[in-house]
Formats: sequence, C-alpha cells, structure tokens
Amino acid sequence: MTASPMDVRQWVDTDDASSENTVVPPETYVKVAGHLRSFQNKKSLVAFKIMPLEDMNEFTTHILEVVNAHMMLTKSNSQPMAGRPSLSNPGMSDAGSFSGNSFMPSNGLTVVQNQVLSLIKACPRPEGLNFQDLRNQLQHMPIATIK
Repeated sequence: MTASPMDVRQWVDTDDASSENTVVPPETYVKVAGHLRSFQNKKSLVAFKIMPLEDMNEFTTHILEVVNAHMMLTKSNSQPMAGRPSLSNPGMSDAGSFSGNSFMPSNGLTVVQNQVLSLIKACPRPEGLNFQDLRNQLQHMPIATIK
C-alpha cells in the first residue's frame, strides 16, 4: 500500500437521483477524488467520487508511479552541485573498482548532457531557456550533440 488505511467520507445528496451512488464493500480497492483533511492528527478524505478498481493493473501502475517519484526525489536530493559531475576520483567508482569511462558523471548523464542540464537549470527566466540561447552558449558543440 502507498499509505496506511484512512477514513473516506462521501456526502450524498439523497434528493439527487441522477448521481451515481455505489456502495463499496469494505476491503475493496478504490480510486477516490476529493480533499485530504486532518483533524486532531487523524487524516481523512472527503470524497467527491469513489470508483471501485476494475483492473488491478491500475493499482500496480500506481505503485510503480509512487516508487518512481520517490526514487527521482531521492536521487535529486543526493546529487552534489545540482547535477554537476563528481570528478574527485576519476576512473574509480564508489567501491574502488575501475570503471571504463574515467569522466562519466555519477548521475548517469554524459558530460555533454550535464553541460546542457546545468545551463537549463541556471536560467533565471520562468519560461526557461530556448534552444537558440543554448546554441549561442554552446557554440563549440554541433547542433545534433546539443539535441
């Protein structure tokens, strides 16, 4: 599970016969759209819509998305200097064994990819950096390499 079980409440308008009010038995996997609330350190969810899961692949996909988000956040927090390559001991991995590429950054990107990434991250404009600006700053690189 992605979180401990919590109370979900759905307020139903008994005058509105057109609404889809389905009774969901306990211990059923559901998709819920609503607002998360906390009262006296107890979390609850006020639901707008509750839909039973019809395909367990949706549950599996959700678990994979949660794990992916966690890994991306953990990886981005552990990288030194916003994605810049760590070259303190070139040619050696953390375990001390030889690696083939002596200047391969530890984040999985090539040196060129890290240069492009650092330029994009350093851009102070809210709309980001357009490709023409990237080309101007990386004049020594061919266009195909930048792309």
